[in-house]
Amino acid sequence: MYMNNMNGNISQQDILQFKSHVKDWLSIDVEIAQLQKQLKELKLKKTKELEPKITLFMVHNNIKDLNTENGKLKCSEKLTKSGLSSKHIRDNLSKVLNDEFIIDKAMDEILNNRTIKKTYQIKKVKK
Repeated sequence: MYMNNMNGNISQQDILQFKSHVKDWLSIDVEIAQLQKQLKELKLKKTKELEPKITLFMVHNNIKDLNTENGKLKCSEKLTKSGLSSKHIRDNLSKVLNDEFIIDKAMDEILNNRTIKKTYQIKKVKK
């Protein structure tokens, strides 16, 4: 393990504790990656394979609720709006505004003045 230390006055105990923390972090990172892979596979099977079959059957047979030993399943319709893209915003602004300069200025304001949140994280860089 290589560490950059600017001032060179870290105690041996602090270094050992730090190495232990890094080792634990890396171990947990590997475990999380394995569990996330399993979770992703299960979610895909649930949402892409089973849910369409179940909802199709329920809608076709006009079944709104299904009682199971693990609770009630409810089949309901969900409407979602598409995401906001630059093209979508520009197209809709051009329906209201006729001046290309004003549209460009509005696009700059919308896209460049979003709130920025600063956070810190550790990332394992793959070799």
